[in-house]
Amino acid sequence: MAEPINSTISPWMPEQDRVRLAVLGKLAEEAGELASRAARCIIQGIDETDPDTGRSNADELGREIADVMACAAALEALLRVNYSKQRVTDKVSGFARWHCMIRERDANG
Repeated sequence: MAEPINSTISPWMPEQDRVRLAVLGKLAEEAGELASRAARCIIQGIDETDPDTGRSNADELGREIADVMACAAALEALLRVNYSKQRVTDKVSGFARWHCMIRERDANG
């Protein structure tokens, strides 16, 4: 017996506002570019030079971070999407603890 359609198809309707679509689409694009650049830094090395631009992968990574941060600012300004500054602080603190754990493990073999 076939499953009822309501249980298999989401009732959500896609965003229709063109400005919201533009802001969210740009965020998705820039986040993808940041992820791609981070992968390139892992694969090629963060200090290596991008042959297309002549800039280091670190510089290119910084550019992509700035692009994502600009999108975050647009989300705050245009869509009133706020993010928790405390969450950012907690994440930075958690990352610092994690990095210490990695260094300790490397030091202790």
